[in-house]
Amino acid sequence: SAPNELAPAGIKTDDGGQLSRSTHEPTAPVVPLLDDPTLALAADTLDDLERVKIASQNRLRSLTDDTPDADGVLRGSAMPLTHPEVARLAALVQMVEAAEHQAVLNLQRAMRNHPLGPWVKAQRGIGEKQAARLLAKIGDPCVNATAGTYRTVSQLWAYCGLHVVAGGDPGQRAFDTQSQPAGVAARRQKGQKANWSTDAKTRAWLIVQSCMKQLDASCKTDTGIAEHVEGCGCSPYRVVIDQRRQRTATTHPEWTPGHSLNDAMRVASKRLLRDLWREARRCHGFADEGGPTVITAYINQHTTA
Repeated sequence: SAPNELAPAGIKTDDGGQLSRSTHEPTAPVVPLLDDPTLALAADTLDDLERVKIASQNRLRSLTDDTPDADGVLRGSAMPLTHPEVARLAALVQMVEAAEHQAVLNLQRAMRNHPLGPWVKAQRGIGEKQAARLLAKIGDPCVNATAGTYRTVSQLWAYCGLHVVAGGDPGQRAFDTQSQPAGVAARRQKGQKANWSTDAKTRAWLIVQSCMKQLDASCKTDTGIAEHVEGCGCSPYRVVIDQRRQRTATTHPEWTPGHSLNDAMRVASKRLLRDLWREARRCHGFADEGGPTVITAYINQHTTA
């Protein structure tokens, strides 16, 4: 097995870095050190303000719209912005927009102060706001806070709805009880409660979408599947997407471009979560001696009033 000094004291791992499922598991519950409640609060506050801003903007637009729709019907109230009541409502909308901007700054600041902040900053295509929102949904990437145990990367994928349904295979441990064929991606089904986080899956997907845009001009092709050159400045997750699509073009020629892209986005989302999980393990002390020092400084910062 892997040397014990690569893991926290009292924990053994196998050759692949997975936690040992023997009697060497920790006797005390594992503390989710990277689960920052202030980060979660900042993310939830931003979500709330965004919803209020969008709703308020739509209502103001409906109040002032003086353009008929495609069917020729004017559905707006066509009131001018100079109307005293409309002007007051517009001022309130501006206040909501300013509050939302401040919430974004607070969330970015919380992400920069987080132990995973340096890793996020070093990634091409991953913004602080998007990464913070993902962490707000999954908590500590390598700890199951409910069970008080370390979790494998497969368990993190399952929490984010990126697992493969075990289905009717009795030899596999099912991550959910959905009645789908074995070996397919999990999907929400009418009348059945999913036991994964839809928000976490969405946040990972949005980050990968952002990474799709990080593409060097020298790698572009007419087919839409980039040909990456050595040392290009593309996001590594864009590289994963294009390599996956090149592969499935051969293995699944019957797939439509949309099917191919969705499959590649799913693979890239899993790679993103795996990399985040690995960095979280490093912060917990699995990879080097620097991890606990980072965590200790972070704890001291957040517990000193």
